[in-house]
Amino acid sequence: MRLHVLTKTICAAAVAGAITLTASVPALAAPACWSANLVNAARLRQLDVMLMVGSLRCRGTAQDYRAAYDRFLLRHRPQLGKANMAILGEMRVRLGSVGALQTLDQASVRMANRYGEQASYGCADLGEVTAALADSGDDALPRAADMLVGDDVALEACPLQVAVATLPIRRK
Repeated sequence: MRLHVLTKTICAAAVAGAITLTASVPALAAPACWSANLVNAARLRQLDVMLMVGSLRCRGTAQDYRAAYDRFLLRHRPQLGKANMAILGEMRVRLGSVGALQTLDQASVRMANRYGEQASYGCADLGEVTAALADSGDDALPRAADMLVGDDVALEACPLQVAVATLPIRRK
């Protein structure tokens, strides 16, 4: 029952957020595009930043969910760490070690500032989602990131390329 309520809440919040959002997080290293796996890792990073900034924004309110965020981190730290390492690994190839760290740090600051200035979701919604994620398996994290971050991810995916074979036309 709680998962159904969570799903409805996430969907409602995502729709509300999509309507109210006008600015997107700047791409990490435009004009480069990134693999689908890296974009998914970036969504997880953005979800973590969104929940962290929200927990700080909501402290001192009736919807303070810092304890739920701490549980979320303890539960999903390995998966979030893998996502960060995937981001840094691919960035190192293009930007070098120092450039990768600087770029991810700058992007994280931009994300945090954006979520601090333009709250996409209310404290109650973020608290409910965070508490549910803290008690969920690893498979819930990408789904939540897809719903809450969606296409507003800080990395631009490479366009899908499809190979098409053509046969020569024989003329009689």
